[in-house]
Amino acid sequence: MAFALFPGDTALLLAILVIGACTLLGMATDGLRMGMLLISSILAWIMAPLIGNWIPSVLLPANPLWREAGAGAIPAFLVMSLLFFVGGHFLHKKITFEIKDKWDDYKHDRWGNIDPLLGRICGGLLGIWFFLLIGGTAMPLGYLTAKVRSDHPSNDPLGYQLSSRLYRDFSSLGLHRPVRLLDPAEKEYYLAADIAALSYHNFGTNNLNHVNRFRRRLLGYPGLVDASYNPHIRGLTHVWTTNTFFMGLYSRTNLSQLLSNPQLYAAWRDEALKAQLAHVNLVDFKTFLEKGKSDRYNAALLQQQGRSPILGCWELDTESTFDQFKSMYPKMNDREMKLLDNYLVELADQMSLSFSDGFCYLEGRGFPRRALGVKANVERPNITPNDFLPSIPPRNFTDFPQLITYGSWEKKSDGSYLTHFKWGKAESNVTIQLFPTRIMVSFESFRGEKYVFKRQKL
Repeated sequence: MAFALFPGDTALLLAILVIGACTLLGMATDGLRMGMLLISSILAWIMAPLIGNWIPSVLLPANPLWREAGAGAIPAFLVMSLLFFVGGHFLHKKITFEIKDKWDDYKHDRWGNIDPLLGRICGGLLGIWFFLLIGGTAMPLGYLTAKVRSDHPSNDPLGYQLSSRLYRDFSSLGLHRPVRLLDPAEKEYYLAADIAALSYHNFGTNNLNHVNRFRRRLLGYPGLVDASYNPHIRGLTHVWTTNTFFMGLYSRTNLSQLLSNPQLYAAWRDEALKAQLAHVNLVDFKTFLEKGKSDRYNAALLQQQGRSPILGCWELDTESTFDQFKSMYPKMNDREMKLLDNYLVELADQMSLSFSDGFCYLEGRGFPRRALGVKANVERPNITPNDFLPSIPPRNFTDFPQLITYGSWEKKSDGSYLTHFKWGKAESNVTIQLFPTRIMVSFESFRGEKYVFKRQKL
């Protein structure tokens, strides 16, 4: 599909074939029949979306994405067109008999002169209508395949390649806007396709640090936090070598393979997840992914809505957290401070604390299961007692971030927030204080040790 004579050649060739064939058909038959065909196809197109949901699943594409994009209207249109064609055939016979029986010779002669011209005109109009209809039908798949360009697009099915080529050629000729009027997909589909393309191209890089930064931005959007920690979304976006969907993104595999992934199918069937995603403002979400700023979740607007400015994603601030521990444990020597500093730097790698309207989620490569400032004779009896001996590295440390714990939060009368975390055998009440650019998280069961988080760096 790479060969091209000039930009737009496929769309132009399609126009010549379709409009030419319909015009020839109009020349071969009468104007009345062609006019009825034109009207019938328009009526079928109007009615198709209304009955698209009633089409048997055997006539629909296997991939549920295309059903959501309005693919059910295509077989509905074909069925309705066939029914109208059969009905039109009998109506045409009846009208023809009426004309022969009731019109005089003068009217017959005039109709005989007009009928061939009307056939060619209606044939041409029908061809233009079908040409635009084909473009509109190919638009949803073509838009997505053109945006999500894999390293080997020739490996995609022929339908994907043709749709992508048609979309690009219609755009080259400036016809993508008029054919969108005949597009079965909703406006939200194209916003979702833009977001999918942004994700595909940002995950498909050789720089794993960039992948992790984009992943934090993607899952840190305040309106998406709860959905981000749905098990299906976590399964799709976690950076595991055994995660076939993520590795497909990372290796820029073909769209057809990504869309047929069983993990994506399972997520698509999760009604609770679909309900969560339905509340996401796609326009603002797209802007957030592109620029790192949200118009809907700025502090002023949240305050007007009576919502907490704590919403969103926060990252561990190692320097401020280190200062809190120095203040709490002033007897640390140089060796212990060096150990603590190394520990916090390692702990902060890929660690985040995200807040939705009702829940908060702690994610990272690991988190301590005890207070860091403990008596050595409790944790390490073979070492000389000290007031501060952090355990390095954190227990259950993994190469990639995972959900450590989560809990619902409530706002207290003094303006702070309270939640309860439990991870492994550890658990603690947690108090969160909000400052202009930081939050301070105190773990009650861990001697009240404090961790400081800053707004996610975008």
